[in-house]
Amino acid sequence: MLSDLHWMLCGAVQTTNAIFGGQLLAAMLCIFVHIIITPYFFFLDILYPSSTGFLNVSYLAVQSLWIVTHIMELVLLVLPCAATTHQANKTSTIICKLLNKEMSSETRKQVAGAVTTYLVILIQFQNSDTTTLLGNT
Repeated sequence: MLSDLHWMLCGAVQTTNAIFGGQLLAAMLCIFVHIIITPYFFFLDILYPSSTGFLNVSYLAVQSLWIVTHIMELVLLVLPCAATTHQANKTSTIICKLLNKEMSSETRKQVAGAVTTYLVILIQFQNSDTTTLLGNT
């Protein structure tokens, strides 16, 4: 029964990757483009001021705000993924300790369910890494 549940979860993860993988890639691409372009124009305006010779302070303030916004977008997109991967890796040691203790069959089923869930999450992140690497070659 646990094996069937595991394969159903793997199928759900693959479906989720297929649905949202392209959207996540597009969002990351847009963020990286904005992180490159916005500072470029910011420093371009500092190095070559307008024909009056004065810096446009309001333009620089808006560009600074956009730079911070784009960096925060990237952080808010990557941080949950990194935290999930870290927790999935940390779970393996906890599970080894739990499996070496004497426990009831119901507790073992709950532990097996938790392990399966974290394994599926870990597999999902590792598959997206290899898919991204293969797509870049």
